[in-house]
Amino acid sequence: MHTITSIIAVKPYSITVTFDGKDKRKINFDSLLTNFPILKDESIFSLSLDDYPTIKWEGLARMRELDGTINPAPLDFCPDTLYEMSEPV
Repeated sequence: MHTITSIIAVKPYSITVTFDGKDKRKINFDSLLTNFPILKDESIFSLSLDDYPTIKWEGLARMRELDGTINPAPLDFCPDTLYEMSEPV
């Protein structure tokens, strides 16, 4: 399994990261914009690493609680999927 160890650069619709402490790769999010239209908003391209570790955006997803209320939740992606989507830099 891959892990993202650092974020190098963040631009609208693409992120350059280091995988596994050695591979610098660029992740292009163009293919995900249809399924995650919130990512079209360039102003939200501020993200961080979570404990998994993978990249995450705080509050961009919604989670339904057991009592039916809907609360903000982080939006994150599997690092293996991101690795497959990425290309070497």
